[in-house]
Amino acid sequence: MAGAVIVPAHDEERVLPRTLQVLLAGLPAEVQVLVVPNGCSDRTAEVARAFAPRVEVIEVAEASKTAALNAGDAAARGYPRVYLDADIDLPGSDLARVIAALGESGAAAAEPVARLDTSDASVWVRAYYAVWLALHGQEPGDVGCGLYALSEEGRGRFGAFPSIISDDGYVRAHFAPGEIVHVAGAQSVVRVPRTLGALLKIKTRSRLGALQLERSFPELWATKRAAHTSLRRKAFGMPLRLWPLLPLYLGMQLLVRRRADRLAEDLGGYAWERDESSR
Repeated sequence: MAGAVIVPAHDEERVLPRTLQVLLAGLPAEVQVLVVPNGCSDRTAEVARAFAPRVEVIEVAEASKTAALNAGDAAARGYPRVYLDADIDLPGSDLARVIAALGESGAAAAEPVARLDTSDASVWVRAYYAVWLALHGQEPGDVGCGLYALSEEGRGRFGAFPSIISDDGYVRAHFAPGEIVHVAGAQSVVRVPRTLGALLKIKTRSRLGALQLERSFPELWATKRAAHTSLRRKAFGMPLRLWPLLPLYLGMQLLVRRRADRLAEDLGGYAWERDESSR
């Protein structure tokens, strides 16, 4: 089993040891692991080098996830290519299943099943995600899993990663839903924000990413939108017990929309926001 895992990391010294320990457990030795610290002001690179020689480190001066992805691609020696966020727990044995599924199915892309960890979140954040999962967790791939795996053919569908907010949205827009294999036997753990303030930041970033994709790549965006079930249809399948939580959910969505629309007026000046509460 060959392939390469590329982990872009910006100021991730707190979470990177856990990510790499979990990843390397059960990961075949022939799978290359590349960590790409980018624009770091902390010990991210030093932490990653502590896992040498199993982990290779390539530093990028610019604080840019897409620049890190491109640098990792340039150093990767084989396929499939796996692009993994630095704060995601994915056992190496599960990643091996994802890589194997690509080879066995001949698919262009694959990903594990995402499990949202809400254990440390406030009651309000848990309530939000209860509704969010009911609306967005009904189809494979609806819930972001913090990584995507591409075969050589899949990676060939686009060139260098453009300088955008939503790299995962950009990549997934190149594939029809049926082209992405969802590996039921593999699971990634995505930790949600602990507070509503942190939730507002990451949801604003998500909406900004969508707005940017719509503006910069309208044809890709149109294809992506057409591939998903409408939100109205999904709402009809939501359990009645969750309806009392709708005011909280809709209120947060309104705040996100207003904040993102304001920030979208000057996307060039947007400073990347991330959730610090779960790190």
